[in-house]
Amino acid sequence: MEEDGVRAKVSRDEDGGKRVRAKVSGGKIAEVDDWLRNLPESLLCHLLLNLPTKYVVKTSTLSSHWRHLWRYVPGLDLDCRDFTEYDEVAGFIDSFLSFNNGESSIQMFKLRYHSELGGDVDEETDNANLTRWINTVVRRKVQHLALSWGEVPIPPTLYKSESLVSLKLSDAVLPNPEFVSLPSVKAILLESVKFANDLAFEKLISGCFGLERLTLYRSQNDNVKVLRVRSMSLLNFDYNGSTYTGPHEDLVVAIDAPMLEDLQLSDHLTESFIIDNMSSLKEADIDVQFNFCFGKKFDPIDIPKRNMIRNFLVAISNVKNMILSPSTLEVIYEYSKCELLPLFCNLSSLSVYFYNHSWEMLPVFLERCPNLKSLVVESATFPKDNTRILTRPWRLLSSLEYAEIESPLEGEAMEMELLSYLLENSPVLRRLTLYVDKDSNNESVILRELLRIPRLSSSCQVYVLDP
Repeated sequence: MEEDGVRAKVSRDEDGGKRVRAKVSGGKIAEVDDWLRNLPESLLCHLLLNLPTKYVVKTSTLSSHWRHLWRYVPGLDLDCRDFTEYDEVAGFIDSFLSFNNGESSIQMFKLRYHSELGGDVDEETDNANLTRWINTVVRRKVQHLALSWGEVPIPPTLYKSESLVSLKLSDAVLPNPEFVSLPSVKAILLESVKFANDLAFEKLISGCFGLERLTLYRSQNDNVKVLRVRSMSLLNFDYNGSTYTGPHEDLVVAIDAPMLEDLQLSDHLTESFIIDNMSSLKEADIDVQFNFCFGKKFDPIDIPKRNMIRNFLVAISNVKNMILSPSTLEVIYEYSKCELLPLFCNLSSLSVYFYNHSWEMLPVFLERCPNLKSLVVESATFPKDNTRILTRPWRLLSSLEYAEIESPLEGEAMEMELLSYLLENSPVLRRLTLYVDKDSNNESVILRELLRIPRLSSSCQVYVLDP
């Protein structure tokens, strides 16, 4: 069958329906059911909205019915690597936005710019183009906006969009807005974005009255020293501090989000984390060390720092499931030498990771988790010495039912100490899962040592698996 220069073969599928296999540009095979041809144009456009624009354009070769359909898809998802010159990109975007009299709504507008794109363009022209495009899509009630276009300023019209649902910005520059009202925004992702000052970020977040998810990847020069997240609707906050290791000012992160359920913090440079109103917290992934890096150590006589750490731990103490990094666990351990840790009464599941530190840090924290049921040691490398670290009797792990050590055991003394601690102090332990390399020469030694360890729980089963 020949149709509009496209070679096609008609076949029958299993239920007797007719199926058309059409060969399109690039040698790819596209299957188009004849029922698809009978769908309303509005529904076809909605289906094509889920594809990158370059693939949507290619559907124009399928038939005369599809030739101009791509122009009316209510979204643009454009990667500039598909072009060779800047003017080509700008021309394509302008043409797309002019289709359908420029009055139809746009559900999605995504642009990704790459510096290797050819053609000379001055900064003023580039900024003017992006401003014009953003103003256009805001006027046409865009719902999802994602821009990765370099360090270009975002126009103030964006701050007053009533239709915007999700916003993703990378490397952009956000000035200090006079007014922010984004009532429909549910999700924001900001990556290496620069702000005019602290207030610019705070206004943006507080102006999103229904914000539920916030993801932030900071750069070392984002112009924000005190980052404040104040939201009565926020459910999920994923914070990633700058990885810059050069000179830096003392940084502060302040979070006031009473509805927050999922908190992820990853930052080794921030001096202080100030958290309020976190009684709803269910999940937490904590990797912070309060600027105890580059040779700095916990100072027990630094009372303000001790108070800040205490308040931080109290604020997250209602969490139900938590992951702790080695650096955070070490800070908690050092702090515990000065003050009593708060109780984590709701904590049911804990995953920890530590490296080249004695694991005596772990029991200190577990003592403050009276209802812990599941423990996972994600990865552990133990000091290769025979020094015993159980210098005092530890409290029973009265609620622990499941434990797992994910790192393959090598038979080191510290490993067996950890196993003894878990088996001898857990009266209701049901299952302990270990991993031993079956090709290891130490497998038989490990198994023999394991059999010698007494178990406080009569119902405990030990599973030894091959990693």
